[in-house]
Amino acid sequence: MSTPSPALARRPPESVVATLVFPGRYARFGAFQADLEREELFQDGQRVKVQAKVFQGLSLLLSRGGEIVTREEVRRHLWPDTLLSNLDANVNTTMNKLRQVLGDSPESPAFIETIPRRGYSFIASVEFSSIPGTPIAERVKTVSDASVPATSQAGASGAVWFKKYARTVLRVISLLIAGMIVGALLAFVWFFAQAKNQRAATDVKVSAALAGGEFERNSS
Repeated sequence: MSTPSPALARRPPESVVATLVFPGRYARFGAFQADLEREELFQDGQRVKVQAKVFQGLSLLLSRGGEIVTREEVRRHLWPDTLLSNLDANVNTTMNKLRQVLGDSPESPAFIETIPRRGYSFIASVEFSSIPGTPIAERVKTVSDASVPATSQAGASGAVWFKKYARTVLRVISLLIAGMIVGALLAFVWFFAQAKNQRAATDVKVSAALAGGEFERNSS
């Protein structure tokens, strides 16, 4: 008859924890959705590989969202009928794997916060539903994307208005320049005609004067 390993010992039946109860089958948080019945995790609609113990740890934290879950509670939930001599190492390993799956960081947590010397707390907002749905992050993104066309349309309208305004200004400037050129040409022609008329008048006067002088010489 084999003897129990020194690292493992059977726990009494009363140590088994009760089954977790959730408001709905699906838990949505960030870009993730957990199917609590099938123990499956999805990110942006794509299934994520996760070990059974790791998912059970996630379920425990989700059931107590915002509350502190002690390390002992984690141990009792994941290994209810077994006493582990390396309790801390197993709990740490499980939570580290869960953080890796969620892309979380213990230094700047978005989902799992470590409570020193006590345990862990799931700090992200969680929505429970009886039907699968779009994760919170995707719905926020959808709303943001929906607002983009209106902004783009306003920007496009402003750009079209600016182009029309610029074309109008350029047209006015072109007309003004053309008017100035025409005016300058007309002024030049007028001054040229005046100068020509003055020369003609002067020539007539000179001719008349010469003719008068010649007439007077002939008369005398």
